[in-house]
Amino acid sequence: MKIKEKLKCLKGDLKLWNSDVFGNINTSKKRILQDIEDIDCQDCNGTITENARLKRCELISRLREIDKKLDSLTCQKARASWFKNGDSCTKFYHSTLRWRRLRNEVKGVEIEDQLCEEPSTVRREAKKLFENRFTATKDLGVRLDAVEFKTLTGEDNLGLIAFSEKEIRDVVWQCEGAKSPDPDGFNFNFLKKSWEVIKV
Repeated sequence: MKIKEKLKCLKGDLKLWNSDVFGNINTSKKRILQDIEDIDCQDCNGTITENARLKRCELISRLREIDKKLDSLTCQKARASWFKNGDSCTKFYHSTLRWRRLRNEVKGVEIEDQLCEEPSTVRREAKKLFENRFTATKDLGVRLDAVEFKTLTGEDNLGLIAFSEKEIRDVVWQCEGAKSPDPDGFNFNFLKKSWEVIKV
C-alpha cells in the first residue's frame, strides 16, 4: 500500500514537473503554427527579412519535434488503453468504433444552400470536387514578372567560359589515368602522353 501511495504522489509531481519544464504541447504547437503563418503572410506581402526566414526554419524544426512528442504520447495512451481494455468486446471498444464511424461519415453535401443526402448526388458532387481539384491546368498561378533575377555581367561570363591551357592541363593531370571522359575509348593516360599533339 505504501508503494501505491508513493506512486500516486509521484504521478502528481511528474505532472507538475512536465508542466513546468515542457509546458502544454498542444498550446505550443498552436503558437508555433500561428508564428509560421505570420511569417508566411510577410513573405506573400514581400516584406520578409532574412532573419524571419531563419526564424521560420527554426519554427518548422521545433514543430517537427513537437509532432514527434505528440505521436509518442498518442502511442503511449493507446498502449495504456489497450492494457486496460484489451481487444475484448467491451462498451469502450464499440463506442470508439462508433465515434470514429460517425466522425468519418459523410451525411450529405450542400448544393446551393440546400443539404442533399441522396447517395447518387453525394457521389457525383464528390467526383466533381476531386476532378476540379486535381485537373491539370496550363495556368499554374505563378507570376515571375516582378521578380528580379541576378544576372552575370559580360566580363563574368567570359571568365566562366574562358580557360587557359595551364588550367586545362592541371585538371587533366589530376584525373586518374585509366578513366575515360568520353565513350570514345581515349582515357587520361592517352591524353597525357599525347598532350603536345592534342592540347589545341
